[in-house]
Amino acid sequence: MAEDILSIYHRWLKFSPIDEGLVARQKESVATIVQAGKSRESALTIGLSAISLAEQLILRVEAENSLPRPIVCRAGCPYCCFNHVVELTPPEALLIGQHVEQHFSAGEKLGLLKRVARTLALKAGKGKREAAAIRPELPCPFLGEEMCLIYPVRPLLCRAMHSLDVEQCRQDLMFQKVSHFEFYSHRYEIVLSVSAGLAAGSQAIGCQWGALDLARAIQDYFTQVRPVDEWIQGKLVFNC
Repeated sequence: MAEDILSIYHRWLKFSPIDEGLVARQKESVATIVQAGKSRESALTIGLSAISLAEQLILRVEAENSLPRPIVCRAGCPYCCFNHVVELTPPEALLIGQHVEQHFSAGEKLGLLKRVARTLALKAGKGKREAAAIRPELPCPFLGEEMCLIYPVRPLLCRAMHSLDVEQCRQDLMFQKVSHFEFYSHRYEIVLSVSAGLAAGSQAIGCQWGALDLARAIQDYFTQVRPVDEWIQGKLVFNC
């Protein structure tokens, strides 16, 4: 039930509320997309619809309201890409996997999978606190020369992350800690609500919906022959 999914998201990030109207909106979007049939195209459109909705709402809020302090995130600033926990939904993982297939060369894909394997090996057997202690050793597998290699299809959670103090980000990474940093809650509320709606919609159409670890999801994607087709037909594609 959607209520079960909402309770998971409420526990996930307690500092950010969930907009249940937005959850319902995204859930309905998933249902609308598959009305014409469950296909590879509709599976990928589900993920794109969530990204588009989150981006539009964030842009609207920030265009209509003056932020007391500017967001300092810029291209080439990689600090949040050393995040030991990046979770995403299956439709997002499928979208990323498809992007890799379309835009990465064979050599780039091989390099990515090696980085994914290294990340998983470093995190193996470690809790979140232990993994946080080795953040400098855990760059995102998609971080290349201080730039995101999948920026157009990056996970929803990455779209929420932002900073008002780049020096604090640098210090946190250098000294392997996570501060109680300042942030604008609207980004997290929008992203988590859309993500919850995406999960609820996926469950409602009989598809895998649980939260995934980014590195594990990408490894799972490339062990399948037709992961997008399998997912939209209700098969288990990812090891949660």
